[in-house]
Formats: sequence, C-alpha cells, structure tokens
Amino acid sequence: MRDLACTDPRRREILQRNQRLNGLDYLDISADQRVLRVYLIDKTPVSVTPEQIRIEGGRKVRNIQVTRVSLNRSERLEIDDYLEVTVDRPGDFSTYTLKVIAGDGEQPDIPHPAFDPYYSTLDFSFKVGCPGDLDCATARHCPEPARQEPDLNYLARDYASFRQLLLDRLALVMPDWKERHVPDMGVALVEILAYVGDHLSYYQDAVATEAYLETARLRTSVRRHARLVDYPMHEGCNARAWVCVETESNVQLKPDSLFFTTRLDSGKGSFGPLLSRHDLETGNVQFLQFEPVSHAQIRLYADHNEIAFYTWGQQECCLDKGATEATLYGELVDACDDDK
Repeated sequence: MRDLACTDPRRREILQRNQRLNGLDYLDISADQRVLRVYLIDKTPVSVTPEQIRIEGGRKVRNIQVTRVSLNRSERLEIDDYLEVTVDRPGDFSTYTLKVIAGDGEQPDIPHPAFDPYYSTLDFSFKVGCPGDLDCATARHCPEPARQEPDLNYLARDYASFRQLLLDRLALVMPDWKERHVPDMGVALVEILAYVGDHLSYYQDAVATEAYLETARLRTSVRRHARLVDYPMHEGCNARAWVCVETESNVQLKPDSLFFTTRLDSGKGSFGPLLSRHDLETGNVQFLQFEPVSHAQIRLYADHNEIAFYTWGQQECCLDKGATEATLYGELVDACDDDK
C-alpha cells in the first residue's frame, strides 16, 4: 500500500479528524539499538502486545523478536504518544519493516484493528545514527613528478585510424623515414600492426558487451550469466503478449475455439471486434493468428473491464517505479461464483 505515491496526501488529516483509528508516524532508536520509540499520529488509545508487532527484513540479522511493548501517553496535545518497543537484538545496515498486526489465530497478517491499514507499517534502519565508515583519501605531500606522455589519439578504434596513428608516431620518432608505398617493408609492418589493433579493439568491445547481462547480445552469454546465480535458463518459446478484452457480460470461452488476429485492413467493409471463421474466409484479408496460452476455461468478467485504485482519500496519485502491490477499489468476489 505504501507503493502508491500521491502529491496531495490527505489520509493523515482524515485520521486526525475522525479519531477512530491510529497510525504509525515515525520512530527513534536508542543508542544500544535495542529500544524503538514508535510515535503515533493521533492520541486515540491503543492496546498492543509484543505478539502484535512484527519486524521483517534484514540481510545478515533476521527474525528479530519483540520482547516488550509499552504505551507512553502525554496529556499535552503538542507531545505525541509513542510505543516503546524492546527487541532481543539490534539489526544490520539494511532496511527493516515494522508492522502492527492483529495477531489472532485465524488471520495473523491483517493490520491491527485499532490502526489504519495505510499507516500500520513503517520502514526504518537500526544503523541510522551510526557514523559512516568511508575512508577519505589523504592528500599527498610529495606528489609524483609529471610524466611526459606521447601525444596520441586515444580515439583510434579501427584499421584506418590505427594505421594513421602509427604513421604519425613514426614520422615523429623517425623523421628520415618517409616511404609510403605499399610494397615497402615499413609500411607493411604498419598495416599488420593496424590490422592486429583493429582485431583486438573489436574483441575488447565484444568482451565488454557480453560481460554484463543488460548488454549481452549472444544467448550463450546470457545463459552463462544465469548459471552464475543457479538459474536454469529456458530454451525459449513463441512470442507472447497480454491481450485486454472488454465484455458487456460475464462470458466463459473454450481456448480451442478461440484465437486472436492482427488488425484487418481490407478496405472492403468493416469488421467488429468479434469475428467468425466465415468472416475471415470470405473477407479476402491477410492477418496473423495468435492462440491463447491457457488450456483451461477462459472466464471474462464485465466488472474487470476497469478496476480503480483505492487512494485512501488522497488525490493525484500514481504508482512508484518498481511497485509490486496496491489497494484496489471494490469488493473481492469469489471467482467460483460464476454468473450468480
């Protein structure tokens, strides 16, 4: 739910105005990293047990347990109430997530009934107050003397540029050698070296390209990259694409009697979105045919033509890049209850 980013957040104002639910605002960590002071958005009273607080995440240190929870309230409105959460051990430098859940036996992962679902989780780091371990380079009091380097064109990458680079260098170090005819021994050596440089330059570019998964061009290179992380690479399949189908009523189709085509540009008559085999055979049109991948019955629901996001009362919202979840607007209906 936190993957939904809104430029006009109003959920916090709704909580403070209704005063029926509370939420997690931010937290502070003690010096020994064993006590988390979790501040609340509102002063609505809540009751939380250690079993109802879960800390997830971590790379080296995982499964951190909560040993004690206490609510600290203040009569002054300008001072926020907070939960003092004690854990069994501090975490590492990665990001953790603190969740307040119901903790009952039937649905243990649902949010706590006294907390707003949007503000029932909080991301934090145990090492936020730790000093950095970056080692800045020290200044050299006795710098090395500057070396006199030859004036070379480092942009030379092919045969012609390597050949011209060698000839320019020889004209500087051997000014008496001015022969430029092809049968000359010196010119032949220059062209051989230019050919070798061109070949090595191509090989260097190919190695650098195939060394990374994002730039690899050969399937063999991609398979080797996948093998390094124990991922068995598939040999491939036909081209696939997602198809969005809108319907006016709930429909159930058989995959063996259904296929999709590309756009029909025949110039003779007009075709609707649903065609029969007779229309395709008598229409004198050319098209590409695509069959559905699923072998089970295909169910289309009119209510699924458009599903809106639930923005929790906020406005001008969008999903963050890389988001994997969001709250949908509406009521969840069992898919088995077809056309009831």
